[in-house]
Amino acid sequence: METLIEVSDYSFKYRKAKNIALQHINFNVYKGEVLAIIGPTGAGKTTLCRSIVGLIPSLFPGKSAGSIKVLGRPVPDYSVEKLASIIGYVHQDAESQILMTNVEKEIVFPLENLGLPREVIKERLEQALALVHLENYRTRHPFYLSGGQRQRVVLATALAMNPEVLILDEAVSEIDPIGAEEIMTVAKELNNLGKTIVIIEHNMEEIARFADRIIVLSEGEQLAEGKTREILTDKDLLAQMGMYMPEAAHLFMELKKRGVDVGEIPIVMEEAKELLQKLCARKG
Repeated sequence: METLIEVSDYSFKYRKAKNIALQHINFNVYKGEVLAIIGPTGAGKTTLCRSIVGLIPSLFPGKSAGSIKVLGRPVPDYSVEKLASIIGYVHQDAESQILMTNVEKEIVFPLENLGLPREVIKERLEQALALVHLENYRTRHPFYLSGGQRQRVVLATALAMNPEVLILDEAVSEIDPIGAEEIMTVAKELNNLGKTIVIIEHNMEEIARFADRIIVLSEGEQLAEGKTREILTDKDLLAQMGMYMPEAAHLFMELKKRGVDVGEIPIVMEEAKELLQKLCARKG
């Protein structure tokens, strides 16, 4: 597997902070995967994202150790602008990321700042609008859109830079369930088109549906790394962070306790339904 991002023994402490935000973090991000980073509030997830995209230490000063490499080069070797063309970063507060008075202007603004040719800008604009399904909203002021649509505008702006990796840092935490579903569906579509996705998310149901692999953080430390099913069926690990297994996994773990041979624990409802049908047929 091709490594796009390499985090090696990375630690960081914000200037004037009492505690270390991240301690000895180690993992890779591989091309084409959906990687989830989970953990309770204050675990260091956003600090890690800021470090990967170069906002630390350029905007958030502090002391770091270890290294983070993107495409084989240390992050400090890049400008923030150059990293933005490799890694798209979308965080939870869409309004703070929107500057312009209509959707089209918002998407092309960073492209114009890069001095790209007009024909390239137009092509990228059309591609980004199509990817997030906002073609019919191009002239609309972003603040007259729904929360999910505004977040899709921010997502389109990042995608117009044609990044290899897209980081969604709790990008659906402040919007309604329908808007959240829109964003996660677009993210999965992008992954199917070959984009590498990193998701920071608290909703274990969404993680179960979309992630290939999970990194677990708590109080700045890396507690675990593994396949999605492995992590989301580890009840003790999740309980340690105040998190819960997906409903499907919880149901079948209870059945297993009662002596039912359920085989591999399902983590999404579609799997659970199929397994229940097989169990019922076996009983019949």
